[in-house]
Amino acid sequence: MKIGLGVIFATVLACGGGDLNTAMNGKWAGQATLTISGESPQTIPGGVQVAVSGQNAAFTGVCLDASGSVTAHGSGNSASWSGSLVCPAVQFTCGPVVMTFQSASATLNGSTMNVQGAGNAAGCGLSKGFTISLAGTKQ
Repeated sequence: MKIGLGVIFATVLACGGGDLNTAMNGKWAGQATLTISGESPQTIPGGVQVAVSGQNAAFTGVCLDASGSVTAHGSGNSASWSGSLVCPAVQFTCGPVVMTFQSASATLNGSTMNVQGAGNAAGCGLSKGFTISLAGTKQ
């Protein structure tokens, strides 16, 4: 009996949690809030495409120009990512700004996908932290 319990215990540890909820799959869109440190928040249209496979979720369309992708890891209704994703420059009033994502997370809450990202925005002679959040509905 001890061998059987040991095998079960080892199997549970090896799994590292359940898979991500496949209900996260699809295109999610809504209003996003972009906040650059020291600046007023801006509301912009936002969206992201999600493809779940096991404990991985590929998020595409991460950047403001709808390019860029990251692979987040998690289980159930939540996934997170950390690393570096440099997005193409986007035009702001002062000039072009390059946004580099350093972390992101997503949580499915009923019929709403809550996505948050954070990183650094560089341009217009400045370099500042930023956050962006999206409460998206499936399209």
